[in-house]
Amino acid sequence: MANGVRAADSSEAMNEEHVTALWSAFKEGKPVICSRDDNQMAVAVDGAMGLYRLICVGCGHSTPWFEAKMRGVRIRGMSSRPPPGSIRGG
Repeated sequence: MANGVRAADSSEAMNEEHVTALWSAFKEGKPVICSRDDNQMAVAVDGAMGLYRLICVGCGHSTPWFEAKMRGVRIRGMSSRPPPGSIRGG
């Protein structure tokens, strides 16, 4: 996809550097594409904790939860399933 950014396929590759690149592209309005099914990724927000993650709208593949503040992106936790009430959660 032109001007889009492709997310890593594995959780191990979702390091701070990669998540920062994905988040920057998302904030610039560029599409972030899931490497597993080629769907776009959307932002999920945990307002109580002040955390974000990008999650595929098709298959649920996601980045780890992270905070995005002035000092940059900081990974806060891994999650194998979306939380209840999110795009793919129950």
